[in-house]
Amino acid sequence: MRALRATVLFYLFLCITPAAWAAEDCPPLTMVASVPLTIGSDNRPYVPVKINGKPKSMLVDTGGFVTEMNRSTSDELQLSARHTRLQLIGVYGDMTQLAVTAALAVGNLHADNMDFMLMPQVHEFASDVPDAAGSIAPNFLRPYDADFDFGGGKFNLLSQKHCDGKVVYWPNSGVAVVPIDVRPDGQIVVPVELDGEKLKAVLDTGASTSVLNMEVAEVAFGLKPGSADTPAASGAGQNKSGMPTYSHRFKSLSLEGIAISNPEMIIIPDLVRMRMMDPHDSLEGDTRVKNSANPVGLDPMMLGMNILRRLHLYIAYKEKKLYITPAAAAVSAAAPAASAAVAVPAGSK
Repeated sequence: MRALRATVLFYLFLCITPAAWAAEDCPPLTMVASVPLTIGSDNRPYVPVKINGKPKSMLVDTGGFVTEMNRSTSDELQLSARHTRLQLIGVYGDMTQLAVTAALAVGNLHADNMDFMLMPQVHEFASDVPDAAGSIAPNFLRPYDADFDFGGGKFNLLSQKHCDGKVVYWPNSGVAVVPIDVRPDGQIVVPVELDGEKLKAVLDTGASTSVLNMEVAEVAFGLKPGSADTPAASGAGQNKSGMPTYSHRFKSLSLEGIAISNPEMIIIPDLVRMRMMDPHDSLEGDTRVKNSANPVGLDPMMLGMNILRRLHLYIAYKEKKLYITPAAAAVSAAAPAASAAVAVPAGSK
């Protein structure tokens, strides 16, 4: 009889509590950090931060790996550099194995002992952001949802404790929902179609312009670098590697319902692969290439800010979805509730 009574009580409990459970399991969006976002003269997004309590700016780089600091900031703060087993190789073929540790605050988010890789000198920031100190990478971003409101000039980090799909809080006339692959190192890969060719592209807010791998340009599109329609790149398309880069304007780029007409791509050689295969530079120990699921070398395409700044991007890392609307000027919207100061999870270091 006890068992029967317990069963009846349990059934009644189920009947009266689903609404309460739903409310608990599906909390509203919660803003963890919200800071102004500025597009620098290099066409990349910068946000205000504090490093060891000193006000600075940092580039927000979804195409990066580990949060980095430039050497001038490290010297200014008198930080001690140390060698690590991690070896980062950039698109210029540059490399770093040095790291420093400092406190980092982004809005209400703070980490008392954040690890930064030291950036090689080849990397430069916008001339109109003189206090730029480095770049915020996916190891810091991916425990949260990352919201880039380029039109409204805001960068938001939100809690991932919400229902799937319940994230678009801003006024819009339609939302494109794009499935994404999130690599072990946090890079985001999205399916795109460029002039009818289906490709995988890395979502890269750290790139001023969109980039196409030279091998893909030649094989998939039949382009000839240096020809009339693919001339040598100038301005933002130039680089400090000493290797030539080129520019080509395509007819169309589509991304799950979002269409971009006449997108320009900078075509670059795969310097990452070249550096990895350099017989005079053995990559010993743990490296970001060896320990990730990334293809060895440069990706086929990187979607840069010449395209991304036209959009409002909401990256739901946990859901593995990207929510996109056209960028709009700042308007009155019901923003998510803000939270108190939050410590960065240990996994973000």
